[in-house]
Amino acid sequence: MMDAYDVLNYLNEKKVHYRVNGLKQILITQYCPLKELKPHAITWLKQYDAKITEANPETLFVCKIEDHTEHGDNVIFVESLKRTFFRIIRDLFNLDAMKESKIEPSAVVLSKQVGDAVYIGHHTFIDKEVTIGDGTIIMHNVTIQGKVVIGDDCLIESGAVIGGCGFGTYLDEEGHPELVPHPAGVTIGDHVKIFANTCIVRGCLSDTIIEDHAMVDNLCHIAHNVHLHENVQVAACSEISGSATIGRDSWIAPGVTILNGIHVGENVYTGIGSNLVKDVPDHTLVYGNPAKSKK
Repeated sequence: MMDAYDVLNYLNEKKVHYRVNGLKQILITQYCPLKELKPHAITWLKQYDAKITEANPETLFVCKIEDHTEHGDNVIFVESLKRTFFRIIRDLFNLDAMKESKIEPSAVVLSKQVGDAVYIGHHTFIDKEVTIGDGTIIMHNVTIQGKVVIGDDCLIESGAVIGGCGFGTYLDEEGHPELVPHPAGVTIGDHVKIFANTCIVRGCLSDTIIEDHAMVDNLCHIAHNVHLHENVQVAACSEISGSATIGRDSWIAPGVTILNGIHVGENVYTGIGSNLVKDVPDHTLVYGNPAKSKK
């Protein structure tokens, strides 16, 4: 149980700049979206609207500090609105509490290199060459095979497959396709999040690499020898072909396809459904099929 002043105490503790106007002591028992406002709940307003706040006096609203007004005793105006609001929700409602350090009985774990405070879910398979860092959570029905290194505090959601063979081929003497060997592995940094039913393929002559703080959404395919640099975000249903490189802080939108060997620079933003067929320089917006650049 908490009230509005517990939120202020949290902001003070985290040294977040805020402004209030005689904040009243609203009891907070839940959080809610703007379209389903409830009393004794906390929510956020991307754009301050006095009509909404005044019509819901028992709801606590968090707004951006640039919208500060001298009215409203149920509003906290904060810097970095989105980040601050969701950290309030995460920390005060304990949403980020780590699962119990445990290997579920139906999991098959052949590796002896599993760190401390690791959770491994039901029906998950961990191969003998896999290394898992401290505090990592691996959910249910995950397969991790071959030479895979996973760093600390990662999240691997249900159904992900990491370390499977890639789709490199050549033709034999009779014209039949044969698979290129993939003896390398996958290296995943710290604080990486891999979401449900995504495939991360092992490398051919060198590892597939996903650096610290990268995120790969549901239903994505990351092919052999791809290199995702720090803070890269890949949204759902995207496909990154072999040996492509994505520079740090770049955003790969839903349904994007990236041709093999393409280099995408740092801080690149791609449009939904784009098809990248040539290199993209740093700090560029690209969109379309084929994708075109706009600095």
